[in-house]
Amino acid sequence: MSGQQSASLSTSEPDYTLREYEATPYLDTEELPSKARETVEREINGGTGSDKATRLLLEYRADGRARLRATQHIGIVALPEGPTVEIRPKIANTDLLGLLKYAQNIEAQTFEQETQLAGGARFIDALAMLFQNELDHVLTQGLHGSYSRVSRTTDHLRGRINVQQQLQRQGPTPTAFECTYDELTVDTTVNQAILYATTVLQRLVSDPDLNRALRRHQQQLRRRVELTPVRPIELESVELTRLMEYYEDLVRLTKLVLQNVHLDSLRVADRDSYALLVNMNTIFEEVVERVVSELATERGWVATAQATSTRLVSGGHRRIQIRPDVLVSDGERARLVGDAKWKRDNPAANSREPSPSDIYQLVAYQVAHDVPGVLFYPEQEQALRSTYEVRDLDSLTLVEVPVKAVDGQSLLTTIQRGVAAQLPW
Repeated sequence: MSGQQSASLSTSEPDYTLREYEATPYLDTEELPSKARETVEREINGGTGSDKATRLLLEYRADGRARLRATQHIGIVALPEGPTVEIRPKIANTDLLGLLKYAQNIEAQTFEQETQLAGGARFIDALAMLFQNELDHVLTQGLHGSYSRVSRTTDHLRGRINVQQQLQRQGPTPTAFECTYDELTVDTTVNQAILYATTVLQRLVSDPDLNRALRRHQQQLRRRVELTPVRPIELESVELTRLMEYYEDLVRLTKLVLQNVHLDSLRVADRDSYALLVNMNTIFEEVVERVVSELATERGWVATAQATSTRLVSGGHRRIQIRPDVLVSDGERARLVGDAKWKRDNPAANSREPSPSDIYQLVAYQVAHDVPGVLFYPEQEQALRSTYEVRDLDSLTLVEVPVKAVDGQSLLTTIQRGVAAQLPW
């Protein structure tokens, strides 16, 4: 099995394909060695503070065998000397391309391969499809550069002379000049980040056409930009000027890649383990926040994402905060509070009702804001769609958000129409 690890995922299939919360068989130490297990614990589930997360579970048996269990994170994982695991959404035929476009606020565009990737596609391929299209757009417009202060030895006077270096290096009869000047370069942090994300995706995609397109763009970028790992935090300080507006969509996608990639080496080309895992809860929350915001705007209202409040509980030694995924107001008072839950009912357990904890959480939000409440779930053949009456409060509605493409209609349109028809306003 370990011999497969050096092969590109574009030419090899994963050893295991799971859906969210599914697990591999129990594996012995030869199939899942200590190095692979340490990578899961230290690299994939590593980090500190808000960066720390359980992206992939390791479950042990008394005999020392272990298995890998997926969480709500989807993507691809290749472990050193161990298996490659692909994790897909738990809802079959989820339109990942459409959800990503909507969640990342990418303008709807037509792709030659969009039909192939509409349902059940690998997350990496869907993400790479969007990224490649936006990168092609940026490269067509031209790389944006900025001025950088450089100090060089030149054969003619340029900028200003560095007097101390001039005397030290050139002596009393100089043949060259030690100059400091501003030079326009495209080797900037944002372009380095884009090149790094391009290199990561090119290594991971399975679709050969996408692989070739990304490799071509990577080679084009490397002629003028240095390949170096860029941390997500380095992009936070980057401000896109009016002249860089055409970069916006690509920078959003670049951040998504950098925030969720985990590598065992800074040298992308020859590493033997890697992971790119994205939290489906986060994607679904962003979809819900956007559709509610758009529908609220049509009414002249405002939707606020992750609105923090301390109105529910006061006093005590600690401040108790609540933070629903979305709060809608008309400028004077709250109109609606909502929370997104990337969950699916379990038909095998005859479960066709939402979790009581989901209900209790939303009722708390309703009490705090005195408004109708909405729980948003991914579509489930209308199995969950219903309305509850809450004593002394407004109604609590369960809304199913479309996540599958409908023939002849974009997922964007399907989401907007589907949610609009269910909201209690």
